[in-house]
Amino acid sequence: MTTSAFTPQDRSAALQQHGKFVGYPQAAELLGCSVRTLKRLTANGQLPCYRIGRTRTLRVKTADVLALVERVA
Repeated sequence: MTTSAFTPQDRSAALQQHGKFVGYPQAAELLGCSVRTLKRLTANGQLPCYRIGRTRTLRVKTADVLALVERVA
């Protein structure tokens, strides 16, 4: 069984600070990884992305980004 590395308080603080959706650069900063890594996860189907309105910019849900981090020890 794996659990999230973020507590419910951490999640709500991140949602308040960043909002419900973030761009790839913000998500990469949250996770400490590269934008390219996040786009690779999206292409593999591990991280859903969304287009809001008619813009060409793709966004990811902050909760989905935080869910990628799991506690292992």
